[in-house]
Amino acid sequence: MNARATLVVLLVTALLVTPVAGYTGKQLSRTAVEPFELTMQDGSTYDLEFESHSVVVVSFMFTRCTDVCPVITQLLKSVELELTEEEAADVQFISITVDPAYDTPEQLAAYTALHGVEWPHLTGNQTVLEPVWANFGVVVQESVIEAHVMGYQPGASSVTVVDVEGNASTHMFAYNGWTATRLAAAEAGWELNVTDGQWGKFLHGIDGMESPSDWSWYWELNVWNASGMAWETAPVGMEDVDVLEEAHLAWRPSTTNRSLIPAPPTDQASSVTVQWNNSTSETVAVEAFTAYHLTEGAMEGANRSVNVESSSFGHYLTTIDNATAPDDGSWWWNLYQWNATAQAWMSSEVGMDGLVELDHVAWAPSTVNATDLPAPTQPASEGACNGHGWEMGSGASLHCMCDEGYAWDDDDRLSCVPEVTEDYTVGHSTITYLLNDRKQPVVAWTGDRWHAEDFTEDVRELLRKQGAGGYEDNDTPWASLALTAGAMMMAAAVPRSAHAEGEHTRRKGE
Repeated sequence: MNARATLVVLLVTALLVTPVAGYTGKQLSRTAVEPFELTMQDGSTYDLEFESHSVVVVSFMFTRCTDVCPVITQLLKSVELELTEEEAADVQFISITVDPAYDTPEQLAAYTALHGVEWPHLTGNQTVLEPVWANFGVVVQESVIEAHVMGYQPGASSVTVVDVEGNASTHMFAYNGWTATRLAAAEAGWELNVTDGQWGKFLHGIDGMESPSDWSWYWELNVWNASGMAWETAPVGMEDVDVLEEAHLAWRPSTTNRSLIPAPPTDQASSVTVQWNNSTSETVAVEAFTAYHLTEGAMEGANRSVNVESSSFGHYLTTIDNATAPDDGSWWWNLYQWNATAQAWMSSEVGMDGLVELDHVAWAPSTVNATDLPAPTQPASEGACNGHGWEMGSGASLHCMCDEGYAWDDDDRLSCVPEVTEDYTVGHSTITYLLNDRKQPVVAWTGDRWHAEDFTEDVRELLRKQGAGGYEDNDTPWASLALTAGAMMMAAAVPRSAHAEGEHTRRKGE
């Protein structure tokens, strides 16, 4: 073999041993995820089993997240825009909520409209979503999500509670359909017949008007559609209706005429209307949310018991979690209001009905100093959370909000250690997957500190490996290299043959 042929062989060998391009994200080796059916933002059903795209991009998010999730949505939007028409035809983006109690299809529709994206954003009830999260190795911790929302929405309303043992906890203001109905009934003097069942609370009767056991009629919950200026049947149970979003509710016997329910007082913060069997109605309205509503709603949402009584002077709180202020007045539950300017708690000079349009309130035994109350949000103290997060709460409720890439060390809520498994805690951070055409997670991207162009190249690499998205002609890199090798071998042989033929002709001519 002459030097030229040797050089060609070496070049071909180098080509054949050159590795195929890899992924920038974390490469995975997992089995295919199980099929699932979830509800899209338009109310229709998305079924992964019938997904035919070669690449499926799956992200996990929640709309109350105001930092990581919107960034990821915009990054994925940039990836989508970067793809060519042929590439995009073989790529499907989907986003799955980890906060189903809040993320209704309507909420997801508002989120997608806000961010200018149209791909499926999926939700469902907790029972349906839990196996989906587990299937992807996603650990959803509701307490982390609640704390995350608290930590990143300092302007949102909250209630801080210091118990009799000095433990502090902070809860976001939640106001669902059950809380609104219960408080309206207390004001109007209606007696409610409500039972707890597998699917939550169920209303059987209002003020002695009981739904019959034969189900010939039942109490139906309605919400006011401000766009259509009409009442509509609530798509979920009363505990899942967010009155901060659906401000006006109406209960009616299912056999009455819905159109006869009067329009709600939309100049009020909230209202509950009851339509009776004779089609007359009664409405209880809330002009503005006060510390009374804030306390009732936040404590209900946190599943903490509270006893608020009414007097000629208004509402007053007597008990939190079975801790009742003593009759001898040695201490009482004191109400505080957060002064954002002074960044300090101040004892309220008025009762809970008198604090209106407020952000944060606190309850503590009167023996507690205001300076000892934790701020609604607070940074980590030096050395806390292993230097990779910040603290929230105090006493038994103290826990760390870990930085991206870090999580609690098993049950130790006061430590933040690097994540070392392929299970990702969603709350403060999140995860995005690339699935191949066999629904196998191939690549994972954590958090939001990645570049759209790097993610796009991983999408293209997966398309190339599968011969999709316009890459059908070079779907097998080894075949391409083999053809190149063959051509170069022939090229090495042809010049030698031509040289030999020329020598033969020359000598014959001599």
